[in-house]
Amino acid sequence: MSQPTPILSKTEFLRTQAVVTDALTGVDRITLGRQRRVAIERKMDGSEVTGADRAAERHLRAVLKKHWPADTILGEEYGGTLALSGRSWLIDPIDGTASYVLGIGTFGTLITLLIDGVPAYGCIHLPAMNETTYAAVGQGCWLRQGSSRPKQVRVGTPRPYGQADVGLTSYKVTDLGKPRGPWRLSRLLPEVGRVRLVGDCVQYALLCRGELDGALDPRMSAWDIGALMVCVREAGGYVADFTGTDRDVLTASTFMAASSKALIKRMAKAIAPL
Repeated sequence: MSQPTPILSKTEFLRTQAVVTDALTGVDRITLGRQRRVAIERKMDGSEVTGADRAAERHLRAVLKKHWPADTILGEEYGGTLALSGRSWLIDPIDGTASYVLGIGTFGTLITLLIDGVPAYGCIHLPAMNETTYAAVGQGCWLRQGSSRPKQVRVGTPRPYGQADVGLTSYKVTDLGKPRGPWRLSRLLPEVGRVRLVGDCVQYALLCRGELDGALDPRMSAWDIGALMVCVREAGGYVADFTGTDRDVLTASTFMAASSKALIKRMAKAIAPL
C-alpha cells in the first residue's frame, strides 16, 4: 500500500498532537476522577451517558475552540454538523461508556480532525491504560505508553482467515441479537481463529500494533469511526463497512478493520445477510 500524501505538514501534525495531549490531560482528570461515582442516564437509543461524558466533551470543545476558533465541532453529547468543507473536529469523550460505568478500563477518548470532509488526524486515547495511539495521513501511526517516547507502530503480518484473531464489541443488529439483525455473526465466529470480546476503540489500538488481526463493530457513528480510520490506515491496515466497501466509511453505520484487504473481504462475506 503506497504512502498517501500528507494533509498536515509534520509541523502541523506535531502541533496538533501537542494541543490534543494538553486537552486530554483535563479529560483524564474528569473521566478517571469520576469513574466510580457517576450517575447513569439513558439516551433515546438506550445507550448509557453520564455527567463525565458531558463534562469531558465540554472541556474538549473549550480547548479546541481556544486554539482553532474557526473550526467546527461535532460531538456525541452536544451534537453539531458533519462538515464536508474546511476544518472540523469529531469528538467522542468516552467511547465505551458501558465499560466505564462498570469501572472497567476498556474505554477511551476519540478525537478526529477532518479537512474538507477527509479524516486527516486521529487519536485513540486510553486513559486507564495510560496509552495513546495517534496518526495523521502520510505521517504514520504512533503509540505513546506512559511517559515513554512515541514509537511508530504497524499492523501485524497478515494471517490466514482461519487463524485470525478478531475483536468484537457488540452483537446488536446481528443474527445473535434480540431483535435479530441482518449481519451474520453466527457464521463469522466459528470460522476465524479466535474472537476476543475486547470492545470499542481499544481493539483498534491493538490492531494498529499487531496484537489483533481484525476488529468489527455493528453500530457506529462518525465520531466513533474517524480516528480509527486514520490510525488503522497509517499503521498499514484496511477499513471498510460491513459490506466490505471502503468508500464513504466515515458516514457508514457499521465498521470493520483488518491487517489485510483479504481479511476484510472474508469477514464481509461471512457476515453478509442471506
